[in-house]
Amino acid sequence: MKDWSIVEVLKHSRHDWLNKIQLIKGNLALSKYDRVKEIIDEIVIETQNEARLTNLQLETLAAFLMTYNWETHKFPIEFEVIGDARDLSSYDVSMTAWCEQFFQLIEGCTEVNGENQLLITIELFEEEVRFLFDFSGIINNIEVITDSLEKTKELDQIQLMEYEVHPHELLVTIALI
Repeated sequence: MKDWSIVEVLKHSRHDWLNKIQLIKGNLALSKYDRVKEIIDEIVIETQNEARLTNLQLETLAAFLMTYNWETHKFPIEFEVIGDARDLSSYDVSMTAWCEQFFQLIEGCTEVNGENQLLITIELFEEEVRFLFDFSGIINNIEVITDSLEKTKELDQIQLMEYEVHPHELLVTIALI
């Protein structure tokens, strides 16, 4: 994971916000008020998910996920957090390492020209915390992904619950243990 300076963080954040404002302005100029409302709703949801993520005390993982799209990758990510916040700081190092390796695995096994996307859902149940990874795009090496996932069924604090790999979709569920 890249170590961002404060100036770089502010630069990328400003760029993201300016893009969102330009999108709103463009749709206002075209009198597409319904689309403006949709964009604002999307911004609110994205910001709420960022706040929920940071409330989990997973500082390194939150920084990794929130800055991932600032660099060039074969797929962008989106994330959502469902459930009540709790302190997961003891999982920060292991989850960040797992996500970095998993994202690299996907990078190495997908087509660059596909409309690739990864949605990460963090579910905070009373008894369990699960991370769901839903990738859609063009997967060109299913066997490498399957072999890698089989080797990491249970790590120190992470358990692979289930996975499915298809040419255009990858679903992985892990639980914190």
